Order: sequence, then structure tokens, then C-alpha cells
Amino acid sequence: MTLEELIEEHYEQLNENDLYIWQYIYHHKRECHKMSIQELAHACNVSHTSIIRFAKKLGLDGYSELKVYLKWSLNKVSTFDHKVLPTCANEMKETIDYMETADFDQILQYIDEANRIFIYTTGEFQHHVAQELKREFAYCKKIMHLIEGDNELDTILNRSTRDDLFFIISLSGDNETAVTLAKVIRKMHTKSIGIAMNNGNLLSKYCDEFIGIRTSYFDTGYYDRRFTCSAQYFNAIELLFLRYLEYCSLKSSD
Repeated sequence: MTLEELIEEHYEQLNENDLYIWQYIYHHKRECHKMSIQELAHACNVSHTSIIRFAKKLGLDGYSELKVYLKWSLNKVSTFDHKVLPTCANEMKETIDYMETADFDQILQYIDEANRIFIYTTGEFQHHVAQELKREFAYCKKIMHLIEGDNELDTILNRSTRDDLFFIISLSGDNETAVTLAKVIRKMHTKSIGIAMNNGNLLSKYCDEFIGIRTSYFDTGYYDRRFTCSAQYFNAIELLFLRYLEYCSLKSSD
């Protein structure tokens, strides 16, 4: 298992400090591989015990095993398929075309009429997408609340009404927790909008509306796991925001 997979698996247990450490390691793997635990702690502006706690949250014995994972990832020989590049470029274009031309009237109406809007995510990357969604819609005074953890989710579900709206952001769209949440929200007769890959996933079947991102998995050549381009998700969020501005403009002119 790679460090990336460990982060994904244990994401819910990581706090803000842990995620900062991970971001530094992710962007400085070669440098971190040569660092002592004190040097890494200094670079991240945390204590060395914070580094140890971070490693243990990933299921590792400590800093030494963390460095083993770093060394393994750096020593992998790339077998990247160059055909991936034009494929990803085409998927980006397809996503932009879809977001520009698809019938989003119901989605835009849900956003416009919602009393409160909540966003639930299933991983680190999805969390970043949600933050961008929240940030952009704040410009048009649509305040969205990003749900942090299962305890907060339970509290919100107990207090939500039919006038609320939930965004559920997943990668594959088949995440068990995300799909279960969509089912629960449907039974509550509260509206939900799913955002995930456009692959006929379960999330698309249980959300009231669904935005399918044109993207696919591919092998990086360095890790024994699949990867998918992230730009499409952020492009989709920006174009959804623009579509909403257009929707509000047309509504006010009627």
C-alpha cells in the first residue's frame, strides 16, 4: 500500500496538523526522505511527537517506517502510458462542454431555493473541491456549510428539513458512506445533488440530481494504484457557479 492510499484510508482520523504534514511530505518527498524526524518537524513547524502521531494514525510503527514508504515510492520506475495525456485533455474538454450545455435548471433552482446548503465529502481531494464550491458561491451570498466528520453529520441530519439541500461529492460515486447518505436523505424527502465521475455509479441513482464529471482512472507508473485528473472537478464547480449567476440574472429580468 502506498502513502497516498494510507492517507485515503485513514483520512477521517487526520486533523489539520496531520494534513499540513502530509501536504509538505507530498510536495517534498525527495527532500523528506533524507530528513531526520527533527528536521521534518522543523520544516513543518510542528513537534517531532506530531510527526510520530501522524505516522501512527496511518497504521505505521513510526517515522522509520514512514521513510521506508518514501524510499519505496522514489525508487519505483515509471511505466506511464503516454496515451493518457490526450485522453485527459479530451475529458477536460468534454466536462467543460457538458457543464456549459447540460440542462441544469432543476439543480440551479434547488440551489436558489434552498434554506440551508450542506456539503459532504468522502476524501481529501473531494474536501478541496467542496472548499472551492463553498468559496465561489459565497460571492453570490449562497452560504454553504462543509460537514466535518460523522458526528456533525448526524447532528445536521437530525435537524435538517425538506427546505435544505445536500451536495455529496465523491470520486468514483460508489463510496459506501456517500451512497448510504444519499439514501437516507432521499427517505427524509430532502433534496440532494451528487458530484462524481460519470460512470453509471450508485450515487447518481440515489441523488435527486447528479453532475457527472468526464474523467477516468489511469496508472501513474509510480504507484500500485489508479489515479484520475482533478482539474475537471474544479472546472465543473466554476462553470456551475457561472451557470447560477446566469440563472439569477435571467430570473431577475423576467
